[in-house]
Amino acid sequence: MVQEDLYKAIFKRRSVRKYAGPLDDGAMEEMQGFMSALKPMLPDIRTELKVLSSVDVKGMFKVDAPHFLAFFSETKQGYLTNAGFMLQQMDLFFSANGIGSCWQGGPRPIRDTMNLSDLEFVILLAFGRPAEEVQRQSVAEFKRQPLEKIASVSGLKELMEPLRLAPSGMNNQPWYFIERDGRIDAYCARSPLVDHMNRISLGIALCHLWLAAEQVGRSVSFASSEPGASNAPSKYVYLVTATLS
Repeated sequence: MVQEDLYKAIFKRRSVRKYAGPLDDGAMEEMQGFMSALKPMLPDIRTELKVLSSVDVKGMFKVDAPHFLAFFSETKQGYLTNAGFMLQQMDLFFSANGIGSCWQGGPRPIRDTMNLSDLEFVILLAFGRPAEEVQRQSVAEFKRQPLEKIASVSGLKELMEPLRLAPSGMNNQPWYFIERDGRIDAYCARSPLVDHMNRISLGIALCHLWLAAEQVGRSVSFASSEPGASNAPSKYVYLVTATLS
């Protein structure tokens, strides 16, 4: 699958909560191949993904899905945002291939399953053969805030509109973006209750930014920036800067 397919899925994907059954062996093999080549946002963070069954997972708001992807990571700076960035590639892959998927912020692997990795568990993505529509018919079906509510940018609509459509925990879009001299500083809403999920959600949005940039022949690199860190808007915390080239 090429990045263009993932990019196109941005404008159609939806969360699927009803499933008809497991994937066949061929689909699982294709999924595993794609999963092995995910692009990290921060390459120096060691990560691991495990495919789990429904009996390996428990917790509130768990969907009745046949499969779950469990993301494990080193707990370095930026690891939650990196997890969102990487796992969103799987979410878009599923949508592009007619496979249902749904982010799972509450459920967790059972204790025995946690031992499958020596890394820290981060989050789950449910997936399987869908029993409902996988894709939306139009962008108008998305319930998202207008761009001016989540960003201060000059132009860059071709990059920011895909970012605006990114899913987030409870669809609260807990982010703000400020453009400064060809860089986009990314900020996350402060919240003692859902800080973990907010940082993952920001990574999901940055995945959309990266894919959109690739489509117009630009590249994106991610790193910390002192100007970005020292100019956080009220009620937001600085996480990372995306530099466009």
